Amino acid sequence: MRHRSRIIALVSALALAPALIAGCGSSGAPEAGSTGTGATTAAQDVSVVLDWYPNADHAGIVVAEAAGLDAAAGADITTSVPSDPTTTLTTIAAGKKDLGITYAPELLIARSKGVPVKAVGAIAQVPLNAIIARSDRGITRPRDLEGKVVGVAGVPSDRALLDTVVAADGGDPSRVQTKVVGYSLSPSLAAGKVDAIIGGYWNIEGPDLRAKNVPITIMKIDDYGVPRYDELVLVASEDAIRDRPGAIRAALAGIAAGTTAAVSDARAAVTALEKANPDIARSVLPAQVADTLPALLPDGGAPLAMDGGQWDALAEWMTQTGLVDTPVSGSDAIDTSLLPEGSR
Repeated sequence: MRHRSRIIALVSALALAPALIAGCGSSGAPEAGSTGTGATTAAQDVSVVLDWYPNADHAGIVVAEAAGLDAAAGADITTSVPSDPTTTLTTIAAGKKDLGITYAPELLIARSKGVPVKAVGAIAQVPLNAIIARSDRGITRPRDLEGKVVGVAGVPSDRALLDTVVAADGGDPSRVQTKVVGYSLSPSLAAGKVDAIIGGYWNIEGPDLRAKNVPITIMKIDDYGVPRYDELVLVASEDAIRDRPGAIRAALAGIAAGTTAAVSDARAAVTALEKANPDIARSVLPAQVADTLPALLPDGGAPLAMDGGQWDALAEWMTQTGLVDTPVSGSDAIDTSLLPEGSR
């Protein structure tokens, strides 16, 4: 499944981090478009590498580009799709791209291994990963998974998440079987080869499975013991945060404005996504966007906002479950200083 591809080869990719990063630091010169005194003369180029092809998760960025909200904020954003998503964090650390999209758990794993990157804004402010089960097999809650088979992609976090969720509902995780199905999570569930999956996104795979008339129950992991975390975050290198603050600040302002605009006009967001990705599944896209927008801008929240305490809770959970070998600080992994004032 597409969202899990980045994590599969994460450990091996991060092992190369010192070699990839060495010698690639910033020169410390004034950033492009800047006078060196804080005044800008033109919109500054900012490159953003996505985590996958444009989809509902990227509505805020795509709308910002389509409506010129990035330029209005002083940034000229150019997005790209990574040829190898597992190298995004080291690419950002090496200064080859200005901003990149990754996942909060992946960022903490990278920082525990010494990769000098930080989250500068949260795109999706809640976990999108979920357990999606076939409701026609008597599964309505996590503890019903006892004696059932759950399809997994085969990454370390699968079992940790599954065990936490089942135990939080009073079930016995040892009685839940798993079956590695790789990226064929949704097809395996649709075909009835497994009783449930973990690793699918409730806002993407959920609407898609419903459109295919697969009877499903969705169990969000943060409803059952897993700390709430920012599923998708924008990251920058520590060098870029220090040496190009104006450009990053402008890009974040543009994306924040794009997120607010997308939430205000879902139809415009759908249209922008269709233009950004001609191959996108158009029939299910409106439902995916409708499900996604509340995760991009939760009620009472602000676009791109992050919470240090929430990040510390995630880091503690990852340490307890063995997902990181070296303790890592969650709050040290984020930098909110470049966010729009209302999002800090």
